[in-house]
Amino acid sequence: MSLNLRPSTTTKQQSIIENDQPDPLSRHLSHLIEQQGAISTVYLAAPGQNRPAKAWQLNMPRIDIVLTGSIDLVYSVSEHKSLQKQFSAGDVLYIPSMGWNQPLWREPVTLLSLNIASHKVGFSLYSWDGSNFTENHKRTSVHRNQAVGNGLIQVLQTLGSTHSNSHTASLVLRSLLSHFLVMERAPEKLPSRQEELFQKITKHINEHYNQALSREEVAREFHISANYLSYIFQHQGKTSFKDYLCHKRMENAQRLLGGNHHRIKQISQQCGFSDTNYFCRLFKRKTGLTPSQFRAGIAA
Repeated sequence: MSLNLRPSTTTKQQSIIENDQPDPLSRHLSHLIEQQGAISTVYLAAPGQNRPAKAWQLNMPRIDIVLTGSIDLVYSVSEHKSLQKQFSAGDVLYIPSMGWNQPLWREPVTLLSLNIASHKVGFSLYSWDGSNFTENHKRTSVHRNQAVGNGLIQVLQTLGSTHSNSHTASLVLRSLLSHFLVMERAPEKLPSRQEELFQKITKHINEHYNQALSREEVAREFHISANYLSYIFQHQGKTSFKDYLCHKRMENAQRLLGGNHHRIKQISQQCGFSDTNYFCRLFKRKTGLTPSQFRAGIAA
């Protein structure tokens, strides 16, 4: 008589285990990132005109990676010139915005494609078995930390245009893929148009609060009505345009009062106030202290 001492796996537990397994796209991305030599040569296309009828051309950067097999790709290398080249497993083609490429489906091949938009990254896994074309897997992820992603893309493009060694380009590409893979593991919805607009407006205020800003002027800057701008601030920021601007100015005033010995009038002007008396009254109403009292309290 034998006893099975291993704990049984319930249907629910099995479902959890299966759902925890990486999908095909994640497996391919992990392999490209972790395996030395998985990425061999990175080629660079260029913006071009006169694309063939069946060529792919988008207003965003794209990356095509050959995972298995081989494929002939025709791609733009200058505004009016193209090149046809055979790509094998590990070869990569970077296509900048308004560059184009045309796959010639002949031999069996598997391709991983990335479309990199401003707020999202599209991943697609394609295959051609010699007679049939299949889109095996596809998904979209939020493009967060855009400064990092865009910086790596710029480095990749610079390396390609200067014909730097392929080892360096492959390291940069692996870093870019790793960045996208890490970012998509933190679930987050795409920002709505209103959220995106609020972020742009507040960034504009943060950079120009020391100037004479009005609700109407900022609204014109973003081609919206002043009333809609107020609605965005109430809905997205739970505040008003005036209070947000005042908060940024007071925040900077406190920093300047604690960090330099400029006269109150100079600090007032540096924070966007033309009337020093109004600045002093507003500062006391917001902080409970006059600017001089605030400075003295920091110095004490």
